[in-house]
Amino acid sequence: MERFDLAIPDAALDDLHARLDRMQWPVDPSNDDWRYGVRREDLECLVSYWRDGFDWRAQEAAMNRFDHYRTESDGVPIHFMRVPASPRRSPTPRHSS
Repeated sequence: MERFDLAIPDAALDDLHARLDRMQWPVDPSNDDWRYGVRREDLECLVSYWRDGFDWRAQEAAMNRFDHYRTESDGVPIHFMRVPASPRRSPTPRHSS
């Protein structure tokens, strides 16, 4: 088991931005009811947010407030976080009846 911090390389974010910038938008005729999938207008808004509005570094820092670990089980890589229970709450889940 190995502890690690999330660290997205700048090159990966630069590549993502470049790919989003090269997006070739399809024609979206008569899709106001989403019958043919996501409306282009909504997808363009989402892509714009991922490109220019989402703060990757702030999210990375927020996620790194928790302890992240890597291990392997039967050749399958596993990433998990260890988050201790709050001292105000019992760490044992309650069963609903």
